[in-house]
Amino acid sequence: MTLPTPQNQEIVDVDVRSFEELFDPSLMPLGVDTYQRGFVWSDEKIQQLIGDLADYQEESGPKPPYYMGTLLFHQNSVKQRRFVIDGQQRLTALSILHQILSGNLPDQFALTYSPKSARRILAASKIFKETLRRPTASVFGEIVFTTIQVERVDLAFTFFDTQNNRGVPLHATDLLKAYHLRAVDGHGKNHREALQSLCARRWEGIQQGKPVMSHDQEFAPSLFSKFLWRSRFWTGTRVVYGGHDALMDEFQKRAWSRQGDSDTIPLYRSRHNRLGTALTLNPAGHGEIHTNRISLSPKAEDLPFAIRQPIHEGIGFFLYADKYAALLRRLVSDATDSSETLAFREVYSKLMMANSHFLREIFLLASLMYADQFDDEKLSEFSHWMEHALGAIRLEKQQVRYEAAQNFFKHDALNLLDVIAHGYRPEEAILHLQTHHLSRDTYAKESVESGKGVQGTYKKAVLDYFGRDPDESLAGKPGWIAGKMKGAKP
Repeated sequence: MTLPTPQNQEIVDVDVRSFEELFDPSLMPLGVDTYQRGFVWSDEKIQQLIGDLADYQEESGPKPPYYMGTLLFHQNSVKQRRFVIDGQQRLTALSILHQILSGNLPDQFALTYSPKSARRILAASKIFKETLRRPTASVFGEIVFTTIQVERVDLAFTFFDTQNNRGVPLHATDLLKAYHLRAVDGHGKNHREALQSLCARRWEGIQQGKPVMSHDQEFAPSLFSKFLWRSRFWTGTRVVYGGHDALMDEFQKRAWSRQGDSDTIPLYRSRHNRLGTALTLNPAGHGEIHTNRISLSPKAEDLPFAIRQPIHEGIGFFLYADKYAALLRRLVSDATDSSETLAFREVYSKLMMANSHFLREIFLLASLMYADQFDDEKLSEFSHWMEHALGAIRLEKQQVRYEAAQNFFKHDALNLLDVIAHGYRPEEAILHLQTHHLSRDTYAKESVESGKGVQGTYKKAVLDYFGRDPDESLAGKPGWIAGKMKGAKP
């Protein structure tokens, strides 16, 4: 069935097809374009799929086809591909099963994957092979989808965005990707597609990043919900936890519309930028700052953005996300010869990893904002005093709940995040911690048994880090930090 869209009468093909019919030799091959995320289905989802299909085939008597939802395709006549916009996870999992049951991939299968996705595919294949109760190959004629096919990629994104904002449980970052890719424009079709591809590759790099928090499953949702949204929204005493709607509101609804050339983004004052007024991105990935025409490398962390600056639709969103993904990775994982960064990582790995994961999150949040404002200048000193402030919370509370992280900023004399964002020198943030979060009484009165329980585990980590006696009190910790900063033995 073909439907004209009301705006410009473009044709949209809507049909119901079985899995086998999707790969009919008369149709263009199915592929995955650069803006798609990798294959990420968990072992549990793979096991659920094969169990559900086996249950379906074992049902007796007449039964309807096994319906697996809607698929959305962009038919690209130039590249001779039907690119999957929505449904790649389902199609990939079913194609793996098809190879197991039939000995080959479906005809017209042209989906390609990153090395990370390939490892996940191998894991899924192993589960399929090792599961004794599974369907037969005839099931592929019984699995059906509703298919929507359009010829313009921006129209496909419109369908994707509308469909998924109406109840399909995707994370906000998936919806933000689709929205801002659709907003990417350029001078002509080829220029626009080149910029869309460039932004998609940057986004794929963010999605494939390893989460910095061990309890998180994916990097992008963690980056936006635990770091970027909080860094922008936690101001003064307005310190609340946001969810899906809050992310969509901040990074989509509040995004500023394009003005002038669509590939040029306004710039705002930050540590990286004192002179520029705008930045133009070319399809090769290089940036050019307007007024003084300062050329930038393609390194994301060099982008002259500020973490609390306005978000601009399209290219601006992707460059902003890429910068802070790169900056977060530079803090915790990328190879570095910076002694300040290495010292910061030692504080994180030896002290913060012995603390609550809620407190680790805000340690990294404040550190990300600090690095954005001051680079690695005095980063080691800041991390020691920040850890000292959070350590007091651990000593006071055997059970640290998420509200403790929230209250650390909310009940502060002046929100530390505001101090960092508005500061001109790193000493301002460090002095604030020393003035308002020294917690002398908490450390002086602690009577925790070293190594016993969660509080004792933290105390032992502190004593080991500073080379103190196992039974020593933590009352002298401020002096130990001061001595370490002077390079003296504590």
